Amino acid sequence: MIVVHVSARLSQGGKVPSGNAIEASIKQCVANAVEGSFDEYPRHLRPMERLRARLSNDKWEPSGSYAKVDFDLGLPAELFPVGNGGLQHLVNLLSGDIFPTEVSGCQWLNVNVSSIDLPDGLRATAINQFRGSAHDIRSIRAAFRLPTGKPLLAFSLKPRVGPTFAEIRQLTLDVLGTGFNIVELDTRSLALSAAPIEKWLELGVEAALVGPHRTAFSPNLSTPTPKLVGMASAWVSTLSPYGPPVLKVDGGLDGLTSLQSIRSAARGRSPIVTSYPLLRSQLSSAIGPRTWTDLLALSGADIVYPGGRPTFPNERRPIWGAHSEGWSRAARRYDEMITRGWPMPTIAGGVHPGHLHALYELVGPNVAYFLGGAVALHPRSVRDGAKLCVAVLDAAVELAAEAARAGNDHARDLPARLLGRVERCRYPTATPNYFSPSNIFGRPGEDHSPLTFYLRTG
Repeated sequence: MIVVHVSARLSQGGKVPSGNAIEASIKQCVANAVEGSFDEYPRHLRPMERLRARLSNDKWEPSGSYAKVDFDLGLPAELFPVGNGGLQHLVNLLSGDIFPTEVSGCQWLNVNVSSIDLPDGLRATAINQFRGSAHDIRSIRAAFRLPTGKPLLAFSLKPRVGPTFAEIRQLTLDVLGTGFNIVELDTRSLALSAAPIEKWLELGVEAALVGPHRTAFSPNLSTPTPKLVGMASAWVSTLSPYGPPVLKVDGGLDGLTSLQSIRSAARGRSPIVTSYPLLRSQLSSAIGPRTWTDLLALSGADIVYPGGRPTFPNERRPIWGAHSEGWSRAARRYDEMITRGWPMPTIAGGVHPGHLHALYELVGPNVAYFLGGAVALHPRSVRDGAKLCVAVLDAAVELAAEAARAGNDHARDLPARLLGRVERCRYPTATPNYFSPSNIFGRPGEDHSPLTFYLRTG
């Protein structure tokens, strides 16, 4: 059974329903999820009801003019064959009209799915079908020949729309030349139409040869599936002799199907596929805040943003809160994915150079740092922004190793000269001033103060 953890508010004529009304309403909702009717089938059809949903752990309590209800909805895994779009069907079902607006006189309000438990067999089937040709954290690091302690560094090309092919080429080569590993066409960027595919393949080869470190240009192949498979195959066959072929697939409406198609069609070498879960927040109330990212990973995404990255004071895009409890929660989320070994989680979404040292101390090297504004918004040039980010992360790696050897709670601050570069670098509408690791770690009197990545793993 696939177990869906549900909460809702039930009301009847503006009042708290009776216990019997609540029970009847929930049972009918559960029955309709599979059987497709809000009433009992006649006797001659009942033998056909071979698969049924299950109700468990249901409870409720009054709260003002409604009842707060919680229950677990069990869905037969047989309804969701992975190889025939089963994961997509599950999302469609839960995001559609499975939960009613009214049943048995009870109005259903604020229905929310907190999480979904997929059975081991279904997960194993997805892994076998779509992750057999995918990549884990270890193999991605090996493909880019990353030294111990050094993270994967990528630039999500900005501006997202508008640049010509020639401008994209120059930005790509400039950034890769500073020490970045990947330059990718950003989420929602379909710039491939700006030039023939042959030109992009030439850029892919040119980008792979920037060296001396391993480098790659990643197109965004969020295109219709028949076209996608051919383009992905051409990208892999052309780029493989020069380095790791990397491509991006947006985690939007076609995200699961696109990823599964790439993996199912893979013959021989398979691309490293990055994905940004575009619909994660929009689907969170229907399938839970983590499920969309999990399904993208099960479908073959190798590098993905899990949501809930650590944030810092004065950010314009706060996510979980710039405090000890938020930092600890974020570290646990990243640790879960790193411990499993796949996919490689990313840091993304509004990071600036002054944050990178503290971020590295918190989540470490087995995370991909996908930066956009930190590079593009530098007041002098994109290349200068990339050079500053590389310098900060290189220093963070050395300082973390030094602190780990000494048994310290956290690393000391950046060297004075580099710290001055960060502090003097004023971005147009942001405050990327340096945020010291000492603001996060070893804070006396705080129960939720996190540990650095090397103390958590050492």
